[in-house]
Amino acid sequence: MSDGNGKLPISVFLITKDCGRWLEQVLEPLADFAEIVVLDSGSRDDTLAIAERHGATIHHQDFLGFGAQKQAALELCSQPWALNLDGDEVVDGTLHKAIARLVREDDPTVIGARVRIRDWFVGVPASKAARPIRRVRLFRRDRGRFLARETVHESVQLDTGEGRVVDLPGWIEHFGVESVALRVEKINRYSSYRAEQDLARGKGPSALKLFTVFPLRFLKSYLLRRACLSGRRGLIQSVANAYYAFLIEAKKFESREIHRQNVGEGKMRAEGADDQRRHDANKGEQ
Repeated sequence: MSDGNGKLPISVFLITKDCGRWLEQVLEPLADFAEIVVLDSGSRDDTLAIAERHGATIHHQDFLGFGAQKQAALELCSQPWALNLDGDEVVDGTLHKAIARLVREDDPTVIGARVRIRDWFVGVPASKAARPIRRVRLFRRDRGRFLARETVHESVQLDTGEGRVVDLPGWIEHFGVESVALRVEKINRYSSYRAEQDLARGKGPSALKLFTVFPLRFLKSYLLRRACLSGRRGLIQSVANAYYAFLIEAKKFESREIHRQNVGEGKMRAEGADDQRRHDANKGEQ
């Protein structure tokens, strides 16, 4: 299955902001895909120039939150299949071949595919022996959508029906956490998004989780997901993952406390106003 130009009938869609550091590597392997859609939220580097050079269709949208932004990008796509990538994610050769094979075969029972994602850190990828993260990134365009309420850690929601999701070989190489400074910056920003998202869904802070989330998340990452096989890089990444989870709980606690203090101050001001009115009334009666 291919379009009239012999290209794969896939719309690759990306939401971007200042992704010039990696975008050339991201778009180079996608030349045989029929459509590249870039939805940018205000890049000030060479992101748009690189996207234009690779024939991308470029649109602008102020950032709506990750779920809503990706849904907006998806709605700009026109091909039967959609592939979601971030502006710092590169499809390797094995995965590219698997995607091409799946789309050409066009099995009507297959509506999506999970792919493995591997982080690079300080110039080196995580060990392939570690347990990888798998996400649905390729899917039939009319069977997937993103939810606006997912302001961070968004994932495509598939209308599976009679269809099935398959696993593909190969990797998406993720370069966006290549330094400690960048990792810390993302941890701070994303934990704020996640805390706000949880509170909006009624998931308040938990004293128990505040105490336990750091060690449990560290052990999950370092041992269960086998980050320990990546040496010191795996140790640093596991501590960062645990710190991220801890910050979510800490920021939910902070938000709840600020709300309580504001309510208390408002109540005190109201009581003070009532006392003043009573004082003025009593003075007027004298």
